[in-house]
Amino acid sequence: MLNEKAKIANLHYLYADLPEEKAHKKASRRLSKLGYELDKKNTNKDVLTAIKGDNVHINYSGTNIRNPRDIISDIALATGVQRINPQFRERRQKTRSIMREYGDNKDYTLGGHSLGGSIALNNVSQSKSIRDRVSKVDVFNSGYTLPFHNSIKPTDKKIKRELDRKVNHHRVKGDLVSAYSHNDTAFGNLFEYKHKDNDADLSDKHSLETFMD
Repeated sequence: MLNEKAKIANLHYLYADLPEEKAHKKASRRLSKLGYELDKKNTNKDVLTAIKGDNVHINYSGTNIRNPRDIISDIALATGVQRINPQFRERRQKTRSIMREYGDNKDYTLGGHSLGGSIALNNVSQSKSIRDRVSKVDVFNSGYTLPFHNSIKPTDKKIKRELDRKVNHHRVKGDLVSAYSHNDTAFGNLFEYKHKDNDADLSDKHSLETFMD
């Protein structure tokens, strides 16, 4: 299951490099091998929606360094002001829209890599309607700083207990983007992994490679 979610997060990057229709075709083929169907209407470069039985999996894309909006979102994340960032807000609104469309009798899961993981964490911490519907969240090397940590930390113990049950942080040791989560997470469970290559550079450690093996 973890391997599947990481592969979905990885194939979402197709949308950063290809026109949407070509990305849809490639993503559909790769998802079918995992037993998922692509919801094209609810998939773009920001959000990918994949269906398997009753499971509706929503993935948020990571940073595209060629997209200025992503860079601005990274800065908002680093400084803990993502609540007022348009991209964070739009992806939260899109998630609510997808959930309204599919209804309450579905198993909703969230995922994301890097900036996408941070958006997933922000969504479940800030939106009760999303939090109530989601059964599990898996984030991979998510952007995590002290200001971000403080901005999503629940003040309600009941909410924290709920998120502790649902959220899993997955990070590779030595990854700088998710470094602060090694010290503390606002909620959820932290799992750390060692990259198979001792000489791996920072880019390799931040990639999804470790989680897809």
